[in-house]
Amino acid sequence: MTATLLPIPDDPRFAQWVELWPRVEAEWRPWPRSHWLMVYERLLREFYPSANSASLKLTARHHAPFPLALGPSVP
Repeated sequence: MTATLLPIPDDPRFAQWVELWPRVEAEWRPWPRSHWLMVYERLLREFYPSANSASLKLTARHHAPFPLALGPSVP
């Protein structure tokens, strides 16, 4: 299954979630990055219900406001 970078919908929740990263990092323990990515993928699922998991993961990782071990373009 191939991952495709999905366009971000015109919904303010995406930008708001990116801006909230410092708060998530400070308050959500033990895995703030996993939590942030999970919520971003859940938001994407609302707009792309038939998207595969790899595409949702790739898109969330691409837009993450923090560094990722394998880089942002790895699903």
